[in-house]
Amino acid sequence: MSSCGVGAYTLRRAAVETTAAGHYAPGSDSMEHPDSSPALPEVWSCPNCGARLVSRNLWHSCGQFTLETLFAGAAPGVLELAREYVAMLHSLGDVQVLAQKTRLVCVARVRFAGLSPRKRGFQATFALHRWLDSPQIVKQVDYGPRWRGHYVAVQARTDLDDELRGWLQEAHDVVGLQADLPKRTARRPSASPGD
Repeated sequence: MSSCGVGAYTLRRAAVETTAAGHYAPGSDSMEHPDSSPALPEVWSCPNCGARLVSRNLWHSCGQFTLETLFAGAAPGVLELAREYVAMLHSLGDVQVLAQKTRLVCVARVRFAGLSPRKRGFQATFALHRWLDSPQIVKQVDYGPRWRGHYVAVQARTDLDDELRGWLQEAHDVVGLQADLPKRTARRPSASPGD
């Protein structure tokens, strides 16, 4: 059984809501018991590394890596800054934070955020369904109609601000939990040959 989820309840959102200024409006969430609505399928956990994956045997970086190894060549203080970012990721909800060989990823149901180490800091990364317009965003990548990658340079504690945390919360709630996907209904029996 998977350890993923948000307790005994499933987060549901009818649509991604934003304010007039284009900011995420988290107040529209409702909590509904999983028995009252068909939910998305459970995630699968890799028996070798424990990574949460949206489907069985999905390709992933299967290994045991550490944050300390990722930042072994970094300037003094960068590892502590990365630890603060990891704490911010954990504060978003039920997430799994995994150090990989060259990066760190954060997973709810699916990967929605992470970081890429740099000598004097790191790039915080996250996916949204919309584009952001902010001087903090140093790079944007279009990964398809539902994945807009955003990159923020983090070199000091002040870069881990409320605005970044708000974007990460939106990434968790919408992308990471796949809140915009329709809930699955019971499968219909397949048609028999000749029907």
